[in-house]
Amino acid sequence: MRSLTLQHLGWCPGVNSIAMQIPDKEYSDRRVFAYSLTVFLVILGISLYFSFARGPESYSWDIEFTEAAYDDVLDMYFVEKHASVDGVYNASIWADTTAKGNILIRLFYQGPRDDLIQEWRITDGVIRVPPDEIGLLYNDEWSWRASTVWKIYSSSRDLKLHIRLQYLKNAPAWQPP
Repeated sequence: MRSLTLQHLGWCPGVNSIAMQIPDKEYSDRRVFAYSLTVFLVILGISLYFSFARGPESYSWDIEFTEAAYDDVLDMYFVEKHASVDGVYNASIWADTTAKGNILIRLFYQGPRDDLIQEWRITDGVIRVPPDEIGLLYNDEWSWRASTVWKIYSSSRDLKLHIRLQYLKNAPAWQPP
């Protein structure tokens, strides 16, 4: 093992003194290859597990409109967020009311043409999904399989909005009749 260490790491300063601490026992090339292959497969397996075993991403947005763009058509400040969702998610929405104002949230499918999925209106912290009044917190489970665009408008720069899309589980591939 000492000669193998010196052969491959002899260029490194101080390796000679450290190599003297290694027992001078020779291992066959087959044994070294077997250990190297085992370590490689373990590292590969761990990296594949963590890349495929994780579920889709959850999203957490705390939106402030202090530096938001201005939309002349709606006469409101504007922020846009994107999310690729695939599964069952818990959607939570609430606003901090630091000033009287209105917030409009429009959720679109992103694709060849943007289709409106849902619209929320928040006035003085109270959330409305027309024609229903929800209250101070919107909390609902949704099954999504799409890229989405969240277009969020505010009548004041002082308002703050919180949106959480928490991944819960895979959506079933088919629904029973």
